[in-house]
Amino acid sequence: MAEKKLPNLTQALEIKRVATSYYGDPRGFEEILFRTRNNRYVLVQRGGSESPYPVENIQQILKVQADEWLQRNA
Repeated sequence: MAEKKLPNLTQALEIKRVATSYYGDPRGFEEILFRTRNNRYVLVQRGGSESPYPVENIQQILKVQADEWLQRNA
């Protein structure tokens, strides 16, 4: 099985960053929404060891999902 290729975010536009708690809090986490140069949306989720994202999660999402995420985090 081939390994899933992660999108290159070096030149992506950061649309919004949402942080819960403070840096260093084991329950704290952040979510960052990016738009890549080819207009794809990527959500990066990472946090402390007791957070919902103890391991960094990077996923490509649809525009409609990005719009819903933005509404939830307005």
